[in-house]
Amino acid sequence: MTLIVDGKKLAEEILENLKEQRKAYDKIVVAAFLIGKDKEKESFLKIKKNFAEKLNIDFRIYEIENYETFSRKKLRKYISQIVKKKVINGALIQLPLPSKFKTQYFLNAIPSKKDIDCLSSKMLGKFFTDSEVISPPAVETVKFLKEKYNLKFESKIALVVGYGKLIGKPLSHYLAREGATVIISQSKTNNLEKFLKEADIVISGVGKANLIQTCKEGAILIDFGYSFENNKICGDLDFEKLKNKAALITPTPGGTGPILVAKLFENLFKLLQYKLPL
Repeated sequence: MTLIVDGKKLAEEILENLKEQRKAYDKIVVAAFLIGKDKEKESFLKIKKNFAEKLNIDFRIYEIENYETFSRKKLRKYISQIVKKKVINGALIQLPLPSKFKTQYFLNAIPSKKDIDCLSSKMLGKFFTDSEVISPPAVETVKFLKEKYNLKFESKIALVVGYGKLIGKPLSHYLAREGATVIISQSKTNNLEKFLKEADIVISGVGKANLIQTCKEGAILIDFGYSFENNKICGDLDFEKLKNKAALITPTPGGTGPILVAKLFENLFKLLQYKLPL
């Protein structure tokens, strides 16, 4: 029988734990930067803000609509001035950025102690050299599912579909570290179907509706993909087609998304509790 992950319920479990940790602090402020108008990005920030409110965290969204008038240097300076304020405890930049900007240049404006997304070069460097204080939220989400459902990754074939900054790159590293044999599928990969039929674990973060149509019997299917098809939120997995074939599957919406947001705020508390320099 397939285990269908209820991400909302699991996020509530994490929230209850975070509420206990919250009692140790007075005011907590998180700064979030939205560069350019984008309904999808606005929707993600709204979900994060709603979660923050449940923890009595002041989640401040800085909207930069007229980004075309900024030079990259001026925009980074603006971000830096805000995030360096003592009142700000954590910060994030909602991705993706408009194509005219080099993403990493702006992510590096966030100081390590406030980098709750774990996306600055310094924090990613710690993660990829296995000396991390926090991991990217997607990694923390998969770790959580692994522990919650006693999943085995060692000696398994893991297929990571997509090699993006948020999902594919960090999860490929994490799975390899866990002893899995990792296959990475990118836009120019041929024979995706062949790899899907061989993989014990499939993790996807492409953002292309129903990209994945098949899997090995009894596979673990974890979907981070998110896109709109006919005004409906879809994942990368064809959920209806695969739900009876997998051992474990995450739906979209209501699967990895709520857990990912909860893990973002768990990162905030880990950094608040970490007293050594970063």
